[in-house]
Amino acid sequence: MLDILQDEDPPKQGGIAHWWLRLTAPSGAQRYDQATSHRDREQLRRSQLTSWTAPFVFFAPLLLLQQVADVGTFIAIVVLMCTSVLALFFNRAGKQTIAALLLVLSMDAVIEGALVTAPGGLSSGWLLSFDLFVIPLVAVGVLLNRQFLWGFLLLHMGCILGDFYGLSHSADLALLIQVWHGPAIAFARPLIIQVGGCLLSFIEVRSTDQAIIRADRAQFIAQLQQSSLRQKDELDRGIREIVSILTRAANGDFTAVVSLPQENSLWQIAAALNTLFTRLQRSRQAETMLYQFEQEAAQLADILRQELSGTPAQWPRPNGGPFDQLIWQLQVLLHQQRLQGGAPP
Repeated sequence: MLDILQDEDPPKQGGIAHWWLRLTAPSGAQRYDQATSHRDREQLRRSQLTSWTAPFVFFAPLLLLQQVADVGTFIAIVVLMCTSVLALFFNRAGKQTIAALLLVLSMDAVIEGALVTAPGGLSSGWLLSFDLFVIPLVAVGVLLNRQFLWGFLLLHMGCILGDFYGLSHSADLALLIQVWHGPAIAFARPLIIQVGGCLLSFIEVRSTDQAIIRADRAQFIAQLQQSSLRQKDELDRGIREIVSILTRAANGDFTAVVSLPQENSLWQIAAALNTLFTRLQRSRQAETMLYQFEQEAAQLADILRQELSGTPAQWPRPNGGPFDQLIWQLQVLLHQQRLQGGAPP
C-alpha cells in the first residue's frame, strides 16, 4: 500500500549524484519515502543528508590552508578530512548517528584546536573563530535529532567562555576589552549567535518533523481509505455473487458454486454455501433414486401378482438399476416352474 502516494516522477537512476549516494549511503536512501516505518524513513533521509554534508567537511578546510600558521593546525585539518572519510564508511554501514557525530565533533575539534594552539595566545583576530561554532551547530540540526541541539549549545558556550577565560590574552585583545569597557565584547556576539542559531534550528527542525509526521499521517489515512475502498469493492462483488447463487438455489439449481478467492472476507460463507449446496444436491439425488426404487418395486409387485394369477405379464427391460438382477432371477424361477408343469408358488 506504500505506492499510493509515491512521487509520480522517480529519481533518475544515473548521474554523479546517484553514484555518490550508492557509494556513501545505505541501500534505500535515494527512495527513503518507500521505507515501511517513520523511524526507517528518517534514518535513511538523514543518511542521505550525511552523504552530502561530508564533502563540505572534507573540502572546507582547504580554503584555510593559507591561514595555517603552525604544524598543529595543519595536522588538525588533515585529521578533519580523514574523519569525514571515516564518517562516510559508518554512514554506508547504516550507523548514521555515529557518522553525524564524527562530522560535528571533528569540526568542533578543529575550531577548538586552532584557538588553543593560537600563537601568542588569544588575540582579537581569533575572536572571529568563535563564530565558526555555529556551523557544527547547524549541522547538528540537519543530521541529528533536534534534542542534540541543546547539548551542543552548552558545549559550544563552554568552549567559548573556557577559551576566553582560560587562554592568555594578547595585547590587542586586552586593549579591546579596555576600550569597550568589559570582556563581553569578546564573547557576547558568538554567544548570541549560538543561542539564536540553536533556537532557530530547533524551531525549524521541529516544524520539519511535524510536517513529516503530518505527511505520514495523511499517507496512512489515504492508505486506509484506499484499503477500505478495495474491501468495499470485494464485499460488493462477493455479495452480488452470493445473491446470484442463492437465487439459483431457490429455483432448484444446486449445481452452482460460489467462486470467491480465499483472500475475500466472504470466503468462509462461500465455502459453507458450497458445502450446503453439495449436500442438498446429494440429498436430491438420493430422493430421486428412492422414488425410482419405489416406482420399480411397485411395478415389480404388480407383475408378480399378474404372474401368480396366471396372466402373463410384460417384464421391464434391464435399465442398469438395482432391480435388474432380481427381475432376471424371478424370470428364471417362473420359467423353471412352467417347465416343470407346476403352478407358481
